[in-house]
Amino acid sequence: MDMARMLELLSLQRHDFLNHLQVISGLLQLNKEDRAREYIREVTRDIVRLSRVVHLKVPEVAAAFLIAHHRFADHDIEVHYDVQADLAGCAVPGKELGPVLEDVLQNIVEYLAPVENTERDLFIKINRSGRDYECIFSFNTMSGGRCYNGRETIQRVEERLAPYWGKLDGNVGDRKCHIVMFLPAGE
Repeated sequence: MDMARMLELLSLQRHDFLNHLQVISGLLQLNKEDRAREYIREVTRDIVRLSRVVHLKVPEVAAAFLIAHHRFADHDIEVHYDVQADLAGCAVPGKELGPVLEDVLQNIVEYLAPVENTERDLFIKINRSGRDYECIFSFNTMSGGRCYNGRETIQRVEERLAPYWGKLDGNVGDRKCHIVMFLPAGE
């Protein structure tokens, strides 16, 4: 991971940490101890959820997810992670895979972000499929009357993954979109 990305992540984490402390301090000053305890539980759940991403063995991928997580939070998009594989044996180099994931995640942010979109849940699953890996992104598609159209992103990502035998496949149904990134394992 390059230094600029690392500094961006540290800045985001610092901002979040200070914000949480301010909220807790404010609740305690208003004598809302029960609400402060609940807020601490919410923050703890979010940190536990993110820890699954932090433990991925490809730093550029972990950074892409962490930065995207902040973008999702800025738009009140709830992200649910199911990380069953750490990508340690992925054949796609991190310097290629990180930007590919950023592209996919940014496209999803842009789709889910508009105010009229009322269903803002994103499910991300990373698992091993045979000897290879899958990253699956699932979300509702017909919210606010707009259909998801990520063809350009899929084509761009496919071109970047092709040299490593990776691919991206999208399945848009009546209510759900599933984007599956297939990543081969190394030798």
